[in-house]
Amino acid sequence: MAESLQRILKRRALDGQHPESTDQIIAWLEAVATHWNAAPTPFAWGGKRAKRRQRQWERRHHLGGSGAFTRTPLSRHKGPGYGHAQAK
Repeated sequence: MAESLQRILKRRALDGQHPESTDQIIAWLEAVATHWNAAPTPFAWGGKRAKRRQRQWERRHHLGGSGAFTRTPLSRHKGPGYGHAQAK
C-alpha cells in the first residue's frame, strides 16, 4: 500500500513541475502530504479497475475443467463422427 500512496503523492506534487534540486522535491512532497493529512481522503481498495477485472474474469469460457480458457465460446461440431470417415 505504501507504493500506491507514494505514486499518488508523487503525481500530485510533481506533475507539470521541473524541480531544480532534491531539496525542492522533498519540500513539494512534504507540502502535498501535509495538505492531504489536513483533510485525508480514504484509500479504498477495489473500485473501477477491480470491478472491470472481475467482469473480465467472469466472461471467460473454461475448457474442459483445465486451466485453459478462451475469450469467446468454442463452437461444438455436432455432426456425425466429427469429420471422420464413417464406414458403412
